[in-house]
Amino acid sequence: MKDNTPKNIKIGAVDYTIHKLSVKDNSQYGACIYRHQRIYLTPNMTHQQASDTLLHEVMHAIWNEAGLEHIPDLNEETIIRTMATWLRMVIVDNPDFAKFITNAKLLWGHKPVGNPDREAAWKFKPDDEDEDD
Repeated sequence: MKDNTPKNIKIGAVDYTIHKLSVKDNSQYGACIYRHQRIYLTPNMTHQQASDTLLHEVMHAIWNEAGLEHIPDLNEETIIRTMATWLRMVIVDNPDFAKFITNAKLLWGHKPVGNPDREAAWKFKPDDEDEDD
């Protein structure tokens, strides 16, 4: 099956690229590296996991690009209002992203391997990430 995962995604004014993550322990679904404007997805997951993980990583990118980490004591309404607006912008600006999220079963070009019940790892280092950046 052809892999139709989006190759890039615009988050506000910033373009992120989407890469496949090579993991050796199958404990990670994805990651968002803000400073390199990259989102990583592991190919070894189901289509449901792929679309959910991509949306999850996009929300991390929104959090960063919207500057939410700099606001002390965020309340639920502030978070929801901001995330909803930004997520709508991402969907409007990236029709391939919306198509992938809603049709991942048809578009995800990988079959899951390994443990399907794995939990995402908190520590992560992509193979092409520089130590000193």
